Amino acid sequence: MAASHSSLEPLFFHRILKEKVWGGESLSKTLALELPFEGPLGETWELSDYPGEETTVRGGAQDGMSLRALMEQDSASLLGRSRPSADGRFPLLVKFIDAGDDLSVQIHPADGPQSPTGVGKTEAWYILDQEPGSGVICGLKPGTTREVFEVEAGDQRVRNHLAEIEVKRGDCVFVPSGQTHAIRAGVVLCEVQQTSDVTYRMYDWDRLGLDGKPRETHLQQALEVVDYDLAPARPTHAEFDAQPGLQIQELASCQYFRLSALQVGAEGGNISTDGLAHTLAVVGGRGRLGNRALSYGDTVLVPGSLDQVNLIGNAEAPLEILMGVAL
Repeated sequence: MAASHSSLEPLFFHRILKEKVWGGESLSKTLALELPFEGPLGETWELSDYPGEETTVRGGAQDGMSLRALMEQDSASLLGRSRPSADGRFPLLVKFIDAGDDLSVQIHPADGPQSPTGVGKTEAWYILDQEPGSGVICGLKPGTTREVFEVEAGDQRVRNHLAEIEVKRGDCVFVPSGQTHAIRAGVVLCEVQQTSDVTYRMYDWDRLGLDGKPRETHLQQALEVVDYDLAPARPTHAEFDAQPGLQIQELASCQYFRLSALQVGAEGGNISTDGLAHTLAVVGGRGRLGNRALSYGDTVLVPGSLDQVNLIGNAEAPLEILMGVAL
């Protein structure tokens, strides 16, 4: 359908809940969720245009419309100067992850023929909570060689080659395609990523899935996309002053998105879109976006056709936002 080039309002969404064998109880309690399944909650997809998993708008003039329908109806207004994904989807997917157990040792391909969809998966994690001693795996230890790793990647010996990263609340870990990684038990995070769900599992800790059978692994596909030149991740962290206005600090940047942490006090401030689509995920505090209330877990898409939006926090607990800019 031809784009109408109309201006859209900021869009809130209904989340999609994902049952995972490695899921936990933290998110369901924090967000006061009633689960439609008996197993643990692993992920909430907050903003998605992934095929078959498209989130729908909550409230406002576009209430009930899927992100897919909005892209088909008026992608120009939604994206502004941002580029769609290679398969024409909204380019960013935002989710919350609750690791009650270790996620598999895994890797994502880049855009191109090594992905079955042609779309790769580069992502970034913003740490929301972690149990004492828990962390993430992101990268291979320096000196790891292809010859040894390919022999040992599919069993317990893979642990000898994985770079364990200590993290704390507010840390950001950038995970490019080709980087071997895993989220460890006890970590809760917000993830901003390319709109893709292509994951190659190398090793799944010898556990059984929800169906009581070993989960599928994809060792050969995974080994084909390992980038041995990538160094282990080094988390970034935003530090804010006690100010009543709006503060922004960049955390990560790549060809697909730019990620920043925002702190918004009682005086608030304006976010200029510069013609690019923005995602705003509330990761702490309460506040308002225009006339809409904001609370923990809310995720908003600010269309690129809007010039700016106004954010207001509060003096007692500043509003904390993880902002993704689709490039």
